Amino acid sequence: MGKISVIIPTHNRADLLPRAVRSVQNQTRAVDEIIIVSDGSTDNTEETVKALAEQDERIHLIAYHPGRNGNYARNRGIEAATGEFIAFLDDDDEWLPRKTELQMELFEKDPEVGLVYSSQNCIYLDTGITYQTQPMWRGDLSKRIFIRGEMGTPSQVMVRKKVLDNTGLFDLNLEALQDYDLWIRCCLVTKVDFVPEPCINYYNSTNTDQVSSKTDKYIKSRLYIREKYRDEIAKFGKEFEQKVDIIVRNRIAERCMRNGQNREARRYAVKAWRIRPSKISFILVVASFFPYSFIVKVRSAIKSRNLYWHIKDMWS
Repeated sequence: MGKISVIIPTHNRADLLPRAVRSVQNQTRAVDEIIIVSDGSTDNTEETVKALAEQDERIHLIAYHPGRNGNYARNRGIEAATGEFIAFLDDDDEWLPRKTELQMELFEKDPEVGLVYSSQNCIYLDTGITYQTQPMWRGDLSKRIFIRGEMGTPSQVMVRKKVLDNTGLFDLNLEALQDYDLWIRCCLVTKVDFVPEPCINYYNSTNTDQVSSKTDKYIKSRLYIREKYRDEIAKFGKEFEQKVDIIVRNRIAERCMRNGQNREARRYAVKAWRIRPSKISFILVVASFFPYSFIVKVRSAIKSRNLYWHIKDMWS
């Protein structure tokens, strides 16, 4: 029975934090420690955590000023963790009750699996739209991870601590896509598995102010990651390199649309098309003429029908 450490980075979300903590406390397989890292919070976060800790001795607070960022906070939590398994939870998300139970079953089934992710419910609070993500890939993802960011958000993932000892922690040079960068390094050294049913509620918005919504940071991070793993990508040949470059530009186009920068989205989709024409680049160009809220509705409809799998194969 491995010991599980949960790391919750937080910044000025004392109102949301108790919901996240409760979702950890309600797990059918109990965790062993809950490390809450307050990244320069100036509200009553620290008082809130201390009150929670009085009722649950598993809760430990790390607080510092000034704030650095989510990467730094997660790294501080990992360094303090004593568990054999590390799980993450963002302060505005919540786990569903069987998350740790289902993920630990997979770790115990195969000792070679070093990372387990799960499906999630994507909930758009401003539109009332909810859809479920569908994991597809397991095993050796050392190639596929460069064309599919399959692991998703930190809240979906549990990883063996010894894997992180091998890969290193979150890259402090990145202002976005920190999780994807770490999942790449994990996939290069360990097998991966997934829980097909949703294990978290991921709260989102078509008008989000989350870090992922900062377009310039996202673009810079996408290009940084492409360069960081240039040698690893090149090992798979020129055709694969070209495919990665197309996907990088299409992903940027999709993020620009999410953030209401449709003209910029078209520009990157056209760049992808010029490398090699593809259905996805064409779809993105067409989609860029519509508001993102409409795209979310279409995506939700697709994910509830068999079309989803066809389109997911196109992305891959």
